[in-house]
Amino acid sequence: MSKHTPGPWAVQLPADDSARIRVVDKRALDYANHRIADLQYWSSKERGPDRDGAIANAYLIAAAHDLLEALQGVLRVADRATDEFHVARSAIAKAIGEKQ
Repeated sequence: MSKHTPGPWAVQLPADDSARIRVVDKRALDYANHRIADLQYWSSKERGPDRDGAIANAYLIAAAHDLLEALQGVLRVADRATDEFHVARSAIAKAIGEKQ
C-alpha cells in the first residue's frame, strides 16, 4: 500500500503575482506546513508551463488521491481481463510505486 498523504487534497492559488501554486492537504488547518506539491510557472512556454498550464497540473495532482481510490474501487467490484482493466491496474501500480 502506498504511503502517500491521505486525501482530500486542494489547490491553493497565490494571492499575489508570485509564480507558486500549491497542492495541499485539505484536512490541514495550516496549509503552509502541509504541502503536497509546489508548482511554478513561467511567462515563456519554452521554459516550462505557463500559468494556465501550471494551474491545470495542480488540479490534476490534487485529484490524484481521489482518482486512485476510485480506480481501486472499480477494480474491486469489476476486474476483468481486458486492455482497459490492464491499463487501470498499471496506473494503480504506478501511483503506489510498485514495479510494472
